[in-house]
Amino acid sequence: MTDKTFQKYKLVIDQWFVNGFNGTMAYKEFYPKAKRADDSFSKIQRIPEVQEYIKQKEDEAKKALRTTHEVLLEELENWAYSDITETLLLTPDQVKELPPEVRRLITKYETTTRRIGSGEQAISETTVKLSFVSKEKAMEMIHKHTGFYEKDNEQKGNIVTETREERDRRIEELIQKRNAAD
Repeated sequence: MTDKTFQKYKLVIDQWFVNGFNGTMAYKEFYPKAKRADDSFSKIQRIPEVQEYIKQKEDEAKKALRTTHEVLLEELENWAYSDITETLLLTPDQVKELPPEVRRLITKYETTTRRIGSGEQAISETTVKLSFVSKEKAMEMIHKHTGFYEKDNEQKGNIVTETREERDRRIEELIQKRNAAD
């Protein structure tokens, strides 16, 4: 592969990162006449130099976003063990003053204001409704990330392969056992 070709492939990969990982669209951006852009993109992804470039881009993104196992597990732990009682009866201004690690748990925020009474004696009451990230989802993600389900996955992966003759013999034995029990 020439350096010129590699530079063009790098542009395709850059576009792939920018467009949300749509390989076909990334390839067509630089090769608009391509008939099988999906196959062509798949082929360039398998080139060792391109794979190395993709890995480099992923590492740069991880570094920029501080995406490490430790940081991810810290955030998931924050989700899983958060205490929503810290947010009960808060005003909108008090919600804004919450620490960032608590605010990140909020997925939906609504305020409702209603007037009680009339005239000069009327009072306004503002209710804040908050929705939070799922604790169950956080626990599931922690378990997946730490390999908690690994044993179950290994058990599911143990597929027994047998020849047709072995299967027929096993079926015959089961039929004989059933008939003997009758």
